[in-house]
Amino acid sequence: MKIRSKSTTHNYSKLFSAFSLTFLGDGLTLAAVPWLVSTLTTDTLYASITMTALRLPWLIFSLPVGVLIDRYSRKHMLVGASFTRMIFLLFLTICIWGGWISIPLLALFMFGIGLSRVVFDSTVQTIIPQIVEEKKLEKANGQFTAGQLITSDILGVALGGFIITMHIVYPFAIDTVTAIISLLLIMGLRGSFKPATKSKESQAQEASEGAAEQTTPDGSEQKTRPMKNWRREMWSGIQYVFQDRFLRGLAILSVTITLMFSMILVTQIFFVREVLQLEAYAFGILISIATIGSILGSQAVAYMRKRWSSKQLILLSILSMGLLYGGVGLTSNAYVVGGLYFCAAFFIVVYNVVRSSILQRSVPNELLGRVGSVFRFLSFGISAIGTLLGGLLVRVSEGFFDRLFSLQLPYLLLSGVYIVACFLFASKMRNVPEN
Repeated sequence: MKIRSKSTTHNYSKLFSAFSLTFLGDGLTLAAVPWLVSTLTTDTLYASITMTALRLPWLIFSLPVGVLIDRYSRKHMLVGASFTRMIFLLFLTICIWGGWISIPLLALFMFGIGLSRVVFDSTVQTIIPQIVEEKKLEKANGQFTAGQLITSDILGVALGGFIITMHIVYPFAIDTVTAIISLLLIMGLRGSFKPATKSKESQAQEASEGAAEQTTPDGSEQKTRPMKNWRREMWSGIQYVFQDRFLRGLAILSVTITLMFSMILVTQIFFVREVLQLEAYAFGILISIATIGSILGSQAVAYMRKRWSSKQLILLSILSMGLLYGGVGLTSNAYVVGGLYFCAAFFIVVYNVVRSSILQRSVPNELLGRVGSVFRFLSFGISAIGTLLGGLLVRVSEGFFDRLFSLQLPYLLLSGVYIVACFLFASKMRNVPEN
């Protein structure tokens, strides 16, 4: 990939390495958490509490974090996020090792780790367009997505499934080590990565206008910058999205997509264990197979974008996911599910990469943190509600149907909603130019 200078080449390598290591550890932890939860409870609603806690920070902190990203050094934001993640993982490992872990305590640790993810993921997305040429955004996003998938969902989950058989604490301990290394790499980034402004002239003008005369107790005067209005800054990101018809439609679609997908994620471990009757190592293999599809999607999206518009790729991805996950809800054959997961994962990545590229290309860099935070609030944030609804859906469904069908029901419901959402988006956005 063509990078802008030697400095940005160095930064790209450092950022990509830290990003990949973070998600390697994240994959280990996310593979181990469901199995740890299943040893503490068999109630899907209680199990959903931990996953809800992991995603709840997206709902609470996405918008404020977006303001911070557009206000302060993005390097410092990454350092703070990585340090926070390392501390929570360290204490979580100690609690598991000592046998003090419980559902409420695990939920507390998941909340802290989730908070660090909000800052880390949001900030990385704003740094990428600062070091990569605009025409290379799909390729860069594809590389970062592939790096995340390979390290998290293949290496992390597969190794996690194997390591769990030795001791449940080992995945968390290894994740703590990767968090330390990732922190050191991020601290080695060159530059502060402060939010860009439209031009040097406007930057100088804002600095001049932003400085205010203030008298000190000894009678001297000094320059100080006025306090910025948090509410106004957050509102500017929301306003930018909802004044643009295409971005507004994409935001509403993101809510629908993530809400339904999080419902199947929280019950997936029980689906795999009870419907497919797979053990930990086989679960890791199943997720790894799906991740191979994701990697292919991340590498194919740049080529697909040359042939189809962003709008067409979004519609194709949603419709395909709906049909494929509907197939998962109609079978108990692990091999068939593996194939369907493989194909669905391909289109999940195509959708995510295209959406990220739309934002990075169309939104001014000085607003990118806040606009991106709106999408993360509406998508990842809503997943906190989706995980809770997923566990509740299965519990309520068991009062009318048997356990196995209740675990398949979230997939069937997702299928119907995705297909309807696809046709509604196509209808509403038919005459709206894409960004």
